[in-house]
Amino acid sequence: MVTGARQTGKTSLVRRLFPDLELVTLDLPGEAEQAERDPRAFLARHRPPPVIDEVQYAPGLFRHLKACVDSHRDANGLFMLTGSQKLGLMPSVFESLAGRADIVELETLSWAEVHRARPDLSVELPEDW
Repeated sequence: MVTGARQTGKTSLVRRLFPDLELVTLDLPGEAEQAERDPRAFLARHRPPPVIDEVQYAPGLFRHLKACVDSHRDANGLFMLTGSQKLGLMPSVFESLAGRADIVELETLSWAEVHRARPDLSVELPEDW
C-alpha cells in the first residue's frame, strides 16, 4: 500500500512501476459505491492483482481484502492499494491490514530532490512576492 498526501504522485508511481496492472480508482463514486456495497463482485470484476486507487473511499472493502489475504497466505501481491489518508487515522483499516500489507508513505519532493533530478529547472517568483 502506498499512502501519502494528495498530489504527491502515488498513482503516477504505481502506474510506472506496475504498468500491466489494472487501475481502478475509487475517486469515481460508482466504483466506490460498489466496492463498499458488494466487495466480492467489485473484486471479481477486475483482473487480479488490481491497483485500487484512493481506497479510503471504501472502508468496508478492507475487511474483505483481509479475508482474501488470509485465505491465500502463500501468495504475495494480491492487491496494490493507494490512499490519501494516513492509516493511523483509520483504526479499523489499520487492524485489518496489520501483518498483511507493506505500507509505504510517499512524501512530497523537496526542491533539492527536484533540482538533483532536473538541474535545468528553475523557480521563478512573481514580481509582487
